[in-house]
Amino acid sequence: MKQIAGTIMLIDRAGAPKFLVNKAANQYHLIMTEQKTALTPLASVLGLFKNQLGIDVTDLRLDELSNVVIQDKNISLFIFEWGTLATTQVSENIVALQAHGYTFEHPKELRSLLKQIDMSGVPHFN
Repeated sequence: MKQIAGTIMLIDRAGAPKFLVNKAANQYHLIMTEQKTALTPLASVLGLFKNQLGIDVTDLRLDELSNVVIQDKNISLFIFEWGTLATTQVSENIVALQAHGYTFEHPKELRSLLKQIDMSGVPHFN
């Protein structure tokens, strides 16, 4: 099955972007899922966010779609941004995600993760 990656971009109070990633054994990982039968890649990643992370996907806005190469595999990477959420809603979501091993990090903290990703690909739609 085809693997798909997704993240949510959050702009911090200083105006800098942070990205939702999984942290395990002091390493950051993209949030990955496999494309479900009879679902598009977009529907598969939204299903992951909704069913496994408990995120209200109606609050997400697709910001960017890229094709990345990780370990010689072409992977669609969906980058979402939360729509208009109150500060308390954002805080509650962050706390709930942290309880499951997810965190929002600035790109400078994700250097080791980003070195593993070739972002020279172009999106492919299927």
